[in-house]
Amino acid sequence: MKRIVPLLLVLATAACSQRAEMFAFSGANVRMVEGPPISDVQTGFDEALGCLRGKIPNGVVFAVGSVTDSTGKENFSEGGAGKYVTQGAGEVVQSALFRAGVSVVNRRDSSITINEANWGIRDIKRQVPVNFYISGSINSLDFIPGGGGIATVAGIGPRYKQSRILVALDLSLTDAYTGRVVASVPLQKQIYTSEMGVGLNNFFGTTLVQLDAGGMRREALHFALRQMLNLASFELLGQIMEPEVYAACRGRISEGVGAVAHSGTADPDALAQAMNGEQYAPDLAIPISMPDPPAPEVQPEATAAAATAPAAPAATAPVEMQRSRAELLGEKANQAATMAIKAARDSEAAPDQPTAMKKAAESLQLANLALLALKEAAAAGFAGDAGEVAAVVVQQALKAAQSAGTAAATRSKEPAALPEPDPAAKAAETVAKPGLAKP
Repeated sequence: MKRIVPLLLVLATAACSQRAEMFAFSGANVRMVEGPPISDVQTGFDEALGCLRGKIPNGVVFAVGSVTDSTGKENFSEGGAGKYVTQGAGEVVQSALFRAGVSVVNRRDSSITINEANWGIRDIKRQVPVNFYISGSINSLDFIPGGGGIATVAGIGPRYKQSRILVALDLSLTDAYTGRVVASVPLQKQIYTSEMGVGLNNFFGTTLVQLDAGGMRREALHFALRQMLNLASFELLGQIMEPEVYAACRGRISEGVGAVAHSGTADPDALAQAMNGEQYAPDLAIPISMPDPPAPEVQPEATAAAATAPAAPAATAPVEMQRSRAELLGEKANQAATMAIKAARDSEAAPDQPTAMKKAAESLQLANLALLALKEAAAAGFAGDAGEVAAVVVQQALKAAQSAGTAAATRSKEPAALPEPDPAAKAAETVAKPGLAKP
């Protein structure tokens, strides 16, 4: 007992020394406690990401799409903090791409760009189109039961226990031009936790003494997720690069930090295809509004008759005869869809790949315009038979644009050789059309 009393006095003195930080009068501020200094976030994959700087041309543009929390795990009871998993995984991937030195555009928040375009102070066509974008989800968070033990002799003894948390994610790299997934990385990691301590619960004479001391160790869940996202971003970039260049940077990752055993759905030609189509990137930007259709051709006879005819009195159409905004939008949707189908056919009939890609991009642009106009028309009340017909035409335009884009991306870059005309067939054609033969 004589040894325990001094220990209790020491603990009480330490508690009193912290009184200024724990308690304060109602009219005074509590002195803020300063912990460790702020530092840059560093992981074991930063050096490998920095090694990629300059390895991918700046003309290839990347963006980050939706990287969602799909675990469904949250806790709001008993002081729970809510979501277990970070809701900002997309920003972590964006930082990883920026650290790798690739060209990155912001698609995480487009509200300012859209607002300025709607206000007329910004041309949306000045936005840089994306070649590739990363999307995915954090989709597993499993609490694995652990184990432990405790041993006491006369109320004194140690204790120990441990448990695991399994977290997994999937990220994909998509070709923005065709919508094709060109790389994919699934990752998982076990988060390790352990607790150990010693306790005293015994009588010393007639006095009950209870003491307990211990500690807990656990990996930070969100820091582990940042490491996983950094590795996944590095592997996605590596799957579209030259193997020897990627291997040189991959060697900078320690084996004890993390590794990927397979390449997934890698497409080594995706980067080269993006570079070949770079010159057509401005054609992929969708304008703010659809251009007006070309004016119909006027025959000379009609022009002369209009010039000599007396001027008709100006008349205003009745309100019931005026075309509604919904009908005008529906007509724009039909016009854009028709032009998209024609551009898709021109792409399929193009003599070489560059022309086919340009026409396919034009078709996709017009099909998107048709879809936007149809949505606005439907919101304005465009329905009935005319609405159903417009919807069918727009759907056909989207399918034609997608088909033309796929065909243009996979066809040969060399122009198709035109077959030599058959002399016999040409002679037969001349005989069949004597009016075209020379006298």
